[in-house]
Amino acid sequence: MRSVRRRRILPLLLSLGWLLPALAAAPAPAEQPLETLEGGAKLKALIAQVVESQRALHSLRAEFVQVKRSTLLLEEVQSSGEFSYRAPDLVRWDYRGPDPMVILFAEDTVTTFFPRQARAERLKISKKQRRFVRVLSGTQPLNDLTRDFTVTLTDAGGETPYELVLRPMSTMLRKRLRMVELEVDRRLLLPVAIEVHEADGDSTRYEFNDLVVNPEIDDSRFRLELGADVRVEAIDVSAGVG
Repeated sequence: MRSVRRRRILPLLLSLGWLLPALAAAPAPAEQPLETLEGGAKLKALIAQVVESQRALHSLRAEFVQVKRSTLLLEEVQSSGEFSYRAPDLVRWDYRGPDPMVILFAEDTVTTFFPRQARAERLKISKKQRRFVRVLSGTQPLNDLTRDFTVTLTDAGGETPYELVLRPMSTMLRKRLRMVELEVDRRLLLPVAIEVHEADGDSTRYEFNDLVVNPEIDDSRFRLELGADVRVEAIDVSAGVG
């Protein structure tokens, strides 16, 4: 199971590292009501408004549900817990069940702690893999969205989220990533669900609920004190993802 978890985490890091900086790529035009726009103009305006919301985001707390589907699993696996973020690049996932786990992103290190097993992994990651953390606040250097992805927008109206579907164009991206579906809350103009479909058919979906925007989060939230009885394995994947 340990190797399965590691294989699932690293491709997701790589996929999001390519995706999320691209979402911050659009220049911000004068804000217009999205309901008055259509087609490409509406898509461009939506991305720009999401970027503005991200840039105003200093911290975030939310409940999350994660659903994994994999050819290595007999059935989908659902997990839930609490998500915490503080700009520019501090992120913590507390998984309550079915298997308690903590994943902490801080600077160039990802620490995954399995309390029931008294075991932890510390992964050193690259700048490219860190992008998806920093982009939440719009601090990641911007790239041209349409250079790497084709993007379609679906707006069902009402209170339903905007839905963006991103499909990679380059051969390199398509080797790892088939499609990404992103749902954007109409009021917050922030992503509230993301589903990553990998090239091998596996997928991971995150849904965020009960979002609290810009709460005070203490420094201790992003420190993980491991006891002397915890076995720690250090892994350096900063040179690439295997």
